[in-house]
Amino acid sequence: MSRDATISLVAYEAVNGELSDRLDKTLERMSEHVAQAKILGSDLVAFPEICAYLGTAKCWVFEQLDGPTITAMRKAARRHSIYVVIPQATTEGAKRRNSSVLIDRDGQIVGVYHKNVPTHGELDMGIIPGTETPVFQTDFGRVGLTICFDLNYWEVGASLCAEKAELVIWSSMWTGVRMMSRWAIEFGFYMAGVHGAAASFVDLAGRPISSMIRNHGWSGRCPLATATLPLDRRLLHHDKNAGKLVDLFAKHGPTAAFTEWLNEECLLLIQSQLPGRSTDDLIAEFGMESMRDYLARVRRDRGRALTGTYPVKQ
Repeated sequence: MSRDATISLVAYEAVNGELSDRLDKTLERMSEHVAQAKILGSDLVAFPEICAYLGTAKCWVFEQLDGPTITAMRKAARRHSIYVVIPQATTEGAKRRNSSVLIDRDGQIVGVYHKNVPTHGELDMGIIPGTETPVFQTDFGRVGLTICFDLNYWEVGASLCAEKAELVIWSSMWTGVRMMSRWAIEFGFYMAGVHGAAASFVDLAGRPISSMIRNHGWSGRCPLATATLPLDRRLLHHDKNAGKLVDLFAKHGPTAAFTEWLNEECLLLIQSQLPGRSTDDLIAEFGMESMRDYLARVRRDRGRALTGTYPVKQ
């Protein structure tokens, strides 16, 4: 069953200078990029960390959720009927946060992610770490958000995995492509990473799909990287799964599923091509196991073995 999502990433820097209307010009440019993403047929468009102020002398400007940046982007999302991810430094009462906001096609805020692992520089500014990793249901799939330094921490990716993310948007100030690959393989979701000068997509098997580097000095050209991702695809280890594909094809025919065997990595990719049947349906029907579930089961049983509660076969 096909369930594709087209995603655009905007690699750009805010308008430079200390002009009184600098923010207005930045938000106008950002709104143009939202429109461009819609023209490309995108379902979601995402911006870099602290996007409205990135690259300016005073980049850490804290706004409320009803402040100028989120308000302008809600209007753009509604006007073009597209999901928008806006990373913005926010205030929550007396608390400062480094946040990423997901806005839906109607311009409503779906949810907010607060950076779980701020840098020391952020902590020194009084930024409070987030403690949750929500995954949001959209009309095309389950989307998680994360920010910059978070990528160094396994527990952040593991929490997104536990919440069954299919796509994680990583807004950042650095590229981290190889680290995105690690998360993709272990946690079983697509990665889309964007910062001010580059954007990259990584598939479930940790392979770069596409990337774009923006030349320094914005020239008026559209700085969007766009990719269409099959979100119903799943990553499996080939142990105890490869043989079950024989049964799947015997029952449903040779075109029942797309499969790709990455023998050198001991990995399988599978996607249902049966009308009305998801890949998860086929995995359940034939007793297969996703890579993320397999690794979680081994980790759990390792703990049982260490405590003497794992049932050893005689």
